[in-house]
Parts: sequence; structure tokens; C-alpha cells
Amino acid sequence: MTRANGVRRSAWIITFLMFAAVFCVPASPAQTASANFDRLLKQAFSLHRQGQYHEALPVLRQALKLQPGDYFVNLLLGIDLLRTGRREEAIAFLRQASQLRPKEEFPYEYLGEAQAGLGRFAEAAESYAQAVKVAPGSQHATVTMVDFSLARFAEMAGRMRSSNPGLAAAYRLEAMAHPSTSGARYQLFQRAAALDENAPGIWSDLAWSALLSGAADAGDILQQATIKEPENLRLWTTEALLAAKHSDWQAAAAKLNAVAQRSPAMLVEAAEDWPSGLAPAQEAGGPAHLFFRCVKSAACSTDNLRRQMPAPARPARSSPGELFAEQRWELLSTLPAPALHQPVAWFQRGVAFAQLGNCGRAIPALERGLGDPPAAENMFWLSYCYARQAGAVADGMQQSGDDEAAAHMVRGDVLLRLRSDQEGAVKEYQAALAAHPGDPAILERLAEAQFGAGQSDAARQNAQAALRLDPLRPSAMRTLANIALQDRDYAAALPYLQKLAERTPQDLSVRVDLGRAYAQTNSLEAAWQNLGPVLQQGYPDEKGALHYLLGTVLRRLGKTSEAEQAFATSRELAAAFQRRSHQNSQDPPPPHENENR
Repeated sequence: MTRANGVRRSAWIITFLMFAAVFCVPASPAQTASANFDRLLKQAFSLHRQGQYHEALPVLRQALKLQPGDYFVNLLLGIDLLRTGRREEAIAFLRQASQLRPKEEFPYEYLGEAQAGLGRFAEAAESYAQAVKVAPGSQHATVTMVDFSLARFAEMAGRMRSSNPGLAAAYRLEAMAHPSTSGARYQLFQRAAALDENAPGIWSDLAWSALLSGAADAGDILQQATIKEPENLRLWTTEALLAAKHSDWQAAAAKLNAVAQRSPAMLVEAAEDWPSGLAPAQEAGGPAHLFFRCVKSAACSTDNLRRQMPAPARPARSSPGELFAEQRWELLSTLPAPALHQPVAWFQRGVAFAQLGNCGRAIPALERGLGDPPAAENMFWLSYCYARQAGAVADGMQQSGDDEAAAHMVRGDVLLRLRSDQEGAVKEYQAALAAHPGDPAILERLAEAQFGAGQSDAARQNAQAALRLDPLRPSAMRTLANIALQDRDYAAALPYLQKLAERTPQDLSVRVDLGRAYAQTNSLEAAWQNLGPVLQQGYPDEKGALHYLLGTVLRRLGKTSEAEQAFATSRELAAAFQRRSHQNSQDPPPPHENENR
């Protein structure tokens, strides 16, 4: 994965210090086995430090013949092959280096980079996680893992924005970032259900959110969820909560005990959101007794509750598919790993670990079950776990010494990409820039955060500064394009959008904005060629604005019948949006969207 310049520089500093330590002490017996080995290794490392990776490779191969089991030779061979684009070949040497020094994080980090570059994201996730595991205090290992997680999250976000089911999944992710009792969470779940009413679990999530937030239509939504998802454990906890609110403690306890029979973790999770003190005066039986005792207490600890929960019941039927359908997450997670050619089984295994809060084990399984093209539900769970993992790791980072800029940048990335806290991200990026002045990677991130925080002038200055240092910075180009679109300066936006479309042809949101800019600058054929195919692929157009623009373009091109069809679709979409939107002015904006500005 691509890393920031400052982070990469710190990697070379660390590697240099490692070699300096080796060369400043007497050679070991293995290193003195050949009189030429020391000279070859120093020569190769000198070429490596100067970025002459091609030239270093034959020298390293000579050294390898002399001492094939040397850690540094294998590590440098792996890195230099990686830098010259030979990722597959690099993997063998990086694996050998990791076996020679299993407690060193560096081979795992570069191994993860090579695997990610080959699209082997499950293996890459395992390698990055191993780097953090063997060196839990390493800032660099932490940064590379968060970089990878955020990059995969961003890729999933881009894919999800290209279809209605995907956008519904994005709304669900956005909803989960809000407090469980908030109206914003409820509204976002509503919009997700409207876009994809068949998304697994959406109606149960919506019913739970509706009841917790006090929505007037909670009863109707619960009834709908009962029809669509009768076996969902979230629905059962919602029914238990509704029974408790009506003081029907027998029904509430029965439902809670039924949840615990299948997945004690889901019962513990319900305790986190359950209204404090809502419990019967008399003790209930079974796990419900432990549950009510916990929520009664002002110091209810879900960790303690989890430890007290009995093991789930084991049914006579226990195939992975049956366990998944009944949401028996604990039992499903204990099954042997499936064969590599079973993506459905891998997905089910990944969801089980995610539901149990173990995203470290969920991510490789979900990656192996992603499929091509990936389904919205698969992307939802993978995005959820990457976001959760990156956030948790970044929250635990401590800034120190040369890694201060990296720590600030990672926290800024998490605030910007995962928590939509642009102002907080601006502060973190400014702190990173103070530690590393003139770093284009930090400048382009700062510009993006400033634009999101409404600081357009500062965003423009920093994005332009980033492009002066590195003309190919995509985020800086995107920020300048967004500023121009916001100012309705479509001619100024076009050069940036054209470059972005060439670099990332799969990013449909760029094609949409390019089509809008062409339409506003009277380049009608180009506008049609960009908007038409994107909308035919199912790009989300909740309010019908994009179809209306396409209709306008087609009418001006003299394509009357096609224009009328686009206008009719626009009217249908707008009417559907109005029907499902109770309070248009209070609707939350689409998550990370800008195509309907």
C-alpha cells in the first residue's frame, strides 16, 4: 500500500539503524564464513539507501550464495524486489526473513505491502496484524496497519457508493457511528431500509433503533421486522425491550433467554443499550437473571456479564450454514477454517467473528469471502471491521520522537475518514505538519479536512501547495475540484476531474462530477458519455437530480425520446424520496457523498 513520505522516511531510518548496529559490532561466525560477505552486504546496503534497487539486486544475490540464511540479505532482497515491482518474487525472501527473526516486525510489514499489491488482502491483513503482535510498542508497525485498514476502507466506500444496495450499506455504517438513542442513527437506518429493504438485518437494526430513540412508528417497524427477519437476534432483543417497557417481564425474560441460548454475546451487547434500571422487581430465571441484575446496577460491567454467561446451547444440526442462519456466532466461530475455494463459508465465519467483536480474525475471513464483484453485505462487514480496527489502534497510539508526525496523521485520518470529524482532523494534520513541514501527504490531507470544515480558502492554498511538491496527489486534485464545483466554477474543475478520471476510471463519483462539469460548460456529448453509462450501471440517484440533468443534456442534443425517459425516471425517484422522507430538511446527508451538490 502507498504510505506517506514521512512514514516511509522513518522506515528507512529504522532500517539504517538496524544495519548500523550490525556493522558496529564484531561479525558473528555466520557473517565471517566468507571474506567477501561483509563487503557485498555493505555495498548492497549503500545502493539500497540511494534508491538504486536494480543495481543492489545482483550484489545481494552474490551475498545470498555465501550466506543464504542471513536475515539482512533476505530482508533487503525482499524490499528491493518489492521496490522494483517484483512482488511475487519478493514474498519468498520476506517470508524467509520473518522465519529467521520472528520477533522483528519489518519483514511482516513489507510482506503485507507485497501481498496487498498482488490483491491478496486476507494474507496482507494477517501480515500487518503479525507485525503489530510481535512489536506491540512499534509506532511504525501500528502506522502501517492503520494505513492498510484505511486504504481498504476507502476502497470499499468507493465501491459501495456505486449502487443502491451499497449506498444502503454505507448509511448503516454511518448510523453505527451515532449513539444508539439518537435520532440521526434512526434516520440513517431508515434511509438504508428505503434503499435496500432486503439487506440482511436492516429491519431488526431499524426496529431496535426506533424503540431506543422513541420513534412514533416503532411499533409498525417492529411488526415489519417480525415479518421479514423472524430469526434475527436483534429483533428478539427488541421484542424483549418492548415487553419490558410494558412490564411483561415473563415475555421479556423468555426472549432474552432465547437470545442467550443461541449467542450469549448478543445478549451482552443488548445490555450496553438497555435503559438503565429497566428490570423486574423479582428475579427472572436463566441468563435473563444475570442480564437484569447487570442493568439494574449503576456499575453494570458488560465484561463481567460476558464472563458470567453460560455457554450457548449446541443444536443437533450444526452445519456452518445452519449455525449462520440461526446466528449462533460462538459455535460458528469454533468450527475449523473452511477450504480456500469456499467464499460463502469464509464470509459466514468472518461475520461470526465480527459479531463477537474479534475483527482481527474477522478481516482475513471476510476478505477470503468477499467475492468478485463483492456483494453489499460483504462490503458492509469488511468496512465495519476495518473501521473498528483502525479506530481502536489509532486511539491507542502514543506520539514520540520521530514518529510524532505519523501519530498525528494517523489520528487525523481516523477522524476524517471514519468519524466525520473534520475540525478534529484539521488539528491533528496541523500538528503533523508542524513536525514535518512541507510534506505533500500531510498537506493534501489537511486540505481535504479544511474543505470539509468549511475552510475553503485554506484548503485551496494547501491543496495547491501539495500539488506544487507532487503534481500527482489525487486527494489534492479532488479537493480543488470540489472547491471549484462548490463555487460553480465548472471550467476550473474540469482539468482536475479529467486527470482523476484517467487515474481512477473505476471511481464512478468522479465520472458523475465530470459529467456535471461538462454539462455546465456546454460540452454536451462529453456530459452524456460520462453521465449515461454511470446511471445505467445503477449509480445511486436518490432524489432524481442526476437523471434530470441527463434529461436536460439529452434534450439539448436533440435526443427527445431518451430525454423524456430520463425525466420520467427523475420524477419517479423524486416522488419515492418524498414519500419516504418525513422531514426532508432534517435528513442527514449521504455518507461521504457529493454527487448531488
